[in-house]
Amino acid sequence: MRILRRLIMGVLAIVLLGTVGLVGWATLRAQKATERAVVVLRDYGVVREDGQLVFRPSSPADRGLIYYPGGLVDPEAYAVTAQGIADAGYLVVIPKMPLNLAFMGIRRADGIRADYPEVESWVIGGHSLGGAMAAEYARDNVDSLDGLIMFASYPANNEEFADFPIPILTIMASEDPGAPKQDAFYEAIGDSATRVIILGGNHRQYADYSFQRDDGIATISAAEQQDQIIAATVQFLDTLE
Repeated sequence: MRILRRLIMGVLAIVLLGTVGLVGWATLRAQKATERAVVVLRDYGVVREDGQLVFRPSSPADRGLIYYPGGLVDPEAYAVTAQGIADAGYLVVIPKMPLNLAFMGIRRADGIRADYPEVESWVIGGHSLGGAMAAEYARDNVDSLDGLIMFASYPANNEEFADFPIPILTIMASEDPGAPKQDAFYEAIGDSATRVIILGGNHRQYADYSFQRDDGIATISAAEQQDQIIAATVQFLDTLE
């Protein structure tokens, strides 16, 4: 009995150390929003509501976008793009993910949709890892969503999205190392999707944070890239009316 107790305590200690290590690693690697995003958050008075960033249009909206952030990226880094979409008349909500990892919070959209019953039409999307997890959520909730947006992203299984019953927008950047896989996703799903290619853009400039490992070198500014992202997103959302 004493041996069993010691074994259980040892396993619990290993699990605890692993959890502490994961938290520490995620905390150290998390990419904070740069000044450009911080200025938007301050000037527009954007606040967190129930642990999520909410970007409101000037008039009450009955259409909304849920945006899952990329892996280890602070949701605040997406402020410029989110506010640009909100300015076009859409409610935009960016949830805070556990440890900034969307695979640990795939169902966060459930709570968001419940919090805003006035929104009659929802689209879900996300950047990079966030997009992959948004796709997982969309796959399981096609009957209650009106669209899916993949920002520099692709799902685990392309074939599951062939002839998808809701429209898909995939936004790619030419200097993003992940572009070939994003393009393969688009080619695999055929008529289900619309593709927008941002010439000169890279992976990091979908948001405003300081570092992206092994990223391509952008030949356009973050402002130029995000203006194109906003325009493509709003055009897609407008077609769903």
